[in-house]
Amino acid sequence: MISSDVFNENVLNALRLRITVVLPQQIRECIAQLDDEQLWWRPNAQSNSAGNLVLHLAGALQEFVCRRIGRFDYTRNRDAEFAQRASASKKELQAIFDEAIEKCKATFDALAPASLSEPSTNPEYYSTLYEDLFGAAFHMAIHTGQIVYITKMFKQGAIEGIWAKAHRSSGAWRT
Repeated sequence: MISSDVFNENVLNALRLRITVVLPQQIRECIAQLDDEQLWWRPNAQSNSAGNLVLHLAGALQEFVCRRIGRFDYTRNRDAEFAQRASASKKELQAIFDEAIEKCKATFDALAPASLSEPSTNPEYYSTLYEDLFGAAFHMAIHTGQIVYITKMFKQGAIEGIWAKAHRSSGAWRT
């Protein structure tokens, strides 16, 4: 049986790896495959483009991980994340996303495993910091899947094995 300290360290490392390496690697690969038009394509007015989903993830990570947990200064405009229509180039979109990921890394660097049992920064949804981070990872995974799906629609075979590749190259998947 492992101690709670070791367990918390393993959980924190797993969340850090997925939020700051594995899922961002998949998103970056998708952004690289899509041209500007494809990045902002929507199947209908009520749906989101891959670009909107990237902006939304950057905003959510900045708000719920970087600002609330990491204490970074950030003012979110959630509606703008979904309202954008081809107004950012691939390079600009990538820079916005990368900034959020870098701040997430700094936030994780400052966290001690024991902090996972501290009260949530989002008590209307969760009770502990662990749940905050777990929720951020799930939210990111869901939207990463949507971005991957859009990319596969446009670029058949271009991102084959993206999930396994990201896990293997990051060390998250031990074979």
